Amino acid sequence: MQSAKSMDDRNMSQSARENGWATYPADKWHEDKKKLLFFQFWKHCLDEFGGPVVDLCCGNGRYSIAIAEVGHKVVGVDVNKGFIEKAREWAKERAAQGHKADVSFVAADVVTADLAQEFRLAIMPGWSWQILLTQEDQIAFLKNVRKHLGPSGAFAFNVFIPFYRQQGLVRKDGKYEWPIDPNYHGGTPREYDPATQIETMRESNVHEIKVRHTSLAEFELLFKLTGFEISEMYGDDEDMRPFTYKPANDYTVIVRPT
Repeated sequence: MQSAKSMDDRNMSQSARENGWATYPADKWHEDKKKLLFFQFWKHCLDEFGGPVVDLCCGNGRYSIAIAEVGHKVVGVDVNKGFIEKAREWAKERAAQGHKADVSFVAADVVTADLAQEFRLAIMPGWSWQILLTQEDQIAFLKNVRKHLGPSGAFAFNVFIPFYRQQGLVRKDGKYEWPIDPNYHGGTPREYDPATQIETMRESNVHEIKVRHTSLAEFELLFKLTGFEISEMYGDDEDMRPFTYKPANDYTVIVRPT
């Protein structure tokens, strides 16, 4: 298992080195995201598969802690050591307030982490899949998830639909960018590279991050290559609306080992 002490660039994936999340200011993230989240889709996954659960790219633990407090054992994993520290502190605060939860947190790269245990359910909420910047890392990640799942386990995640995300792109000075929108992440500038499918932005005008756009056709091929198949699909994690490919939809997906 990679530890917070031993993890460095030499044993991090390309995505972890380049997507910006390993160095995102943890205090700012925790200030903005200190609200427990437990939407309908994640409850559905827990009702169907149960725990233990691994929360991949767990951030400050806003999903991990909520799930643990309803009675499931949860391990949260994130490459950002500061996020993990905030998650541990928040879990202790909740415990001191009388909330019971079997939850632990590990600082590690989700692409390469070896957690030395098996899970019934792996989750990746909050559009976190997009931090995987290359197909090589996507494949390695999925193989790693499959290694940690039992034969009756499942992996659930949600992510934006690239077609709608790319609306409004304009070519300027040899680059593709979106017009500045003061209502989106504080008016941060955003660029898109169609060759790599990578969007670069300054998240909430705080810290530069990179995210990769992945189509449904790509997902289907990635799953086939790594021994998964889609078992359920919805348009949103909050209300589990039917997936219709309309602009308000996400890819909200459950995949199972084949």
